[in-house]
Amino acid sequence: MVYSKNIIMKKLFLPIAICSSFLLFAQQIITKSIISFNTHERNAKTVLFEQQDLDHNTNFLLKAENKSSKDFTKCKWITSLSQDQLIYFIDVLENLEAGSSVESRLFNFMYKKNKIKIHIKDSRCTSEHKTYYFQESCKRRLSFVILEGDKSEITSALKQVLREIEYVRK
Repeated sequence: MVYSKNIIMKKLFLPIAICSSFLLFAQQIITKSIISFNTHERNAKTVLFEQQDLDHNTNFLLKAENKSSKDFTKCKWITSLSQDQLIYFIDVLENLEAGSSVESRLFNFMYKKNKIKIHIKDSRCTSEHKTYYFQESCKRRLSFVILEGDKSEITSALKQVLREIEYVRK
């Protein structure tokens, strides 16, 4: 009787393995880079926008990291944005005028002297490094500065991706 259970289990193992592998491949996350740029500030960062597709759901990732130096600790940030949040980000960045600032629950934008400072409110350092004497986890939030000339390149790349998404859905 024990022998027949082992044979049955061996015969069932292959179909179960095949079905589970199809399920894993069916829910594959596809990530595509949109635009990457370096910021213009003392603590320069590399910022990357990515498109992440899972089935028919599209999210956008805002990733950033700075380099380690004697003045700064290396940090990494990852923030997920919905399509509506990305549209809002593009709209505010595109229509921001010199000397103005915009504050929302997601972002802060400040435009001074041909520089735009962007502060992402819902972001925390993900490097899991410790700071100061009491070994607290790093809680730095993401902020970066772009120049006025970079603004149009960034918004056009992000708009192009949104147009492609709308075209595919039609």
